[in-house]
Amino acid sequence: MYLSKFQLKNFRNYSDSTIELGTGLNYFVGENGQGKSNFLEAVYALSIGKSFRTSSIRSLIKFDNNSTDSFVRGIANQDNSVLDLSLILNLDKDSSRTTKKYLFNGSDISSIDFIGKLNVVLFEARDLNIIIGNPAERRKFLDIHISQQDHSYLRALQRYNKVLTSRNKVLKEIKLRKSTRIELEFWTEKIVEDGSIIFKERMKRLNQIRDETIKVFSNLVRNDERLEISFRPSFRDFGTDITIERIHSLYNQISDKEIAAGTTLIGPHRDDFEIFVNNKSSSEFSSRGQIRTITLALKLGEANVISKNKNQAPILALDDVLSELDERRRKTVMDYISDYEQILLTAPNSDLINYDLKKSDVFKVHSGNIIQN
Repeated sequence: MYLSKFQLKNFRNYSDSTIELGTGLNYFVGENGQGKSNFLEAVYALSIGKSFRTSSIRSLIKFDNNSTDSFVRGIANQDNSVLDLSLILNLDKDSSRTTKKYLFNGSDISSIDFIGKLNVVLFEARDLNIIIGNPAERRKFLDIHISQQDHSYLRALQRYNKVLTSRNKVLKEIKLRKSTRIELEFWTEKIVEDGSIIFKERMKRLNQIRDETIKVFSNLVRNDERLEISFRPSFRDFGTDITIERIHSLYNQISDKEIAAGTTLIGPHRDDFEIFVNNKSSSEFSSRGQIRTITLALKLGEANVISKNKNQAPILALDDVLSELDERRRKTVMDYISDYEQILLTAPNSDLINYDLKKSDVFKVHSGNIIQN
């Protein structure tokens, strides 16, 4: 799969830009603040249906000539078919209401059906938080990965989050004697049903990512550093022997504690995973350079899993991935990613790339304009 054409209109600092993209390496060079990251943000939005940076639609729209419409459009080639995807953003100036619209081959579709039509794996600076950030960052990473491939998982996750809110409300109300355990039992049954689906999928998919990430990491470091990834689920005592009945029983056992706390104490909303290098937690003991390499290995491992599961390589979107790597490691990274069907790579200058630029398409990014050299 690869993008052959891409258009941005009134998105971030872009007024109207259309570019033709090739397979292999597409290299975007420009100083910081010119729009390189905004471009990759737009590409990734066609994969996950939203910005990875903000939930505010208003902040994505560039208000030129009083226009309140913004869109991102990509034409992708997959095997012998052509995919036409558009994400349209609108702001109603009178009501200040914002809306999103999803188009696939000219037809309106839902946000869930839009996700994963175009598979993109993104690496950007904030992804280091997968290693050093809080558990919510790692859950987000897993949820996006799984949701691009399995819409039933995404639906289960959305239901779970709604039920979790309702169940927490009931727990608080029981403590205040405004609700009963009968109502709690209703929401417990709901949370167990979707919680078991989420737990099983996260465990399975993380194991796949772990296996691929370990392979990638060994290629990138070329030394005796050993990487391991361990799932830390909320239902950690169950191992692989998990059933709805066992989860339900566990909730019953801790119901008094949950009522006292006024919140749901166990479940996928408290899952986590940890990464170790040479049996030491990478979040505590790894240097920033090591963390960057680990995160890149994790992302490339994710890309390899998608390639195997969908029999179709995703697009790699790598934002300034080379800046903090030494020359040898930059060369290793470039050699490794060169086999992907399409790579979108940004950097502040061409000195960082140890690669034959004759084999790539080079674009200059300046003040919200993309020009092919």
